[in-house]
Amino acid sequence: MIARHFPQIKAFFISISSLCLAACSPTTLLNKLNSAEKFKTDNNIAYGPHARQALDIYSPPDNNNGCVIVFAYGGSWDSGDKNMYGFVGAALGRKGHTVVIPNYRLYPEVKFPTFVEDFALSIAQPKVQQLIQQKPLILMGHSAGAMLAGLVSFDTTYLEAAGLNKEKVAGYISLSGPHDFFLPSQKPRWLDMFGEKPEQQIQALTVNHIHPDNPPTLLLHGEDDTIVVPESATVLQQKLQSAGVPATAHIYTNVSHKDIIVATSRGLNFLAPTLRDIEQFLKPICQAANR
Repeated sequence: MIARHFPQIKAFFISISSLCLAACSPTTLLNKLNSAEKFKTDNNIAYGPHARQALDIYSPPDNNNGCVIVFAYGGSWDSGDKNMYGFVGAALGRKGHTVVIPNYRLYPEVKFPTFVEDFALSIAQPKVQQLIQQKPLILMGHSAGAMLAGLVSFDTTYLEAAGLNKEKVAGYISLSGPHDFFLPSQKPRWLDMFGEKPEQQIQALTVNHIHPDNPPTLLLHGEDDTIVVPESATVLQQKLQSAGVPATAHIYTNVSHKDIIVATSRGLNFLAPTLRDIEQFLKPICQAANR
């Protein structure tokens, strides 16, 4: 009976979850589904003078064997807020990881590469630095946030400008990330955001920052993603593997752009095996660091 109605059940949850992601409020449905978690949460820790240069830290009761995950949310580089993504902190915290979710400045107030620089700067915050002295650092992002996390993982200049060592990045996780599809000429607004010169646009593409010393990479994407094509993940995987970098890509059938992040929430894991594959990727990294 349940199997017969699964498509309708899934559609219902997707509709509710999509509404949830559209509402910039800490009391959204996804966060409510995870509100019973007993995590220690440090909110609105400043990493710079601007109001949006602030971050939240989710610390599980027992994180002896976990990693430190700095998560960049999506929103087309012009929207989004860390308060919307407490469910991500809870989901990864249940696995024993400490999760850092920073805000960053948005377009049109700033343009590329400032929002990438903000993400890198958040990692230099003293409390975050204290955490990654003890545990492996993983950079993770969804959609536009996956580009931020990818550039900081692959392009050494961002962490160097923040006074950090790029070698500290132990892994990179991309959820529905735009890595190779970006064509600013198709969207005049993007020309203003990323620059009109080709050399400026090239710098915004993760695929143009491939080096043998890039960290191990996990690329998760939905086959039904109509916002960022799945080939964005497979092209990056192929380029990384050609450079000798460990890279794994999973393209999920019947999974959309939003499903892949919504599926991390308690009660919605059936939408996609996002958490399972993240944990399989992280397990050897965390175990190696804790031996």
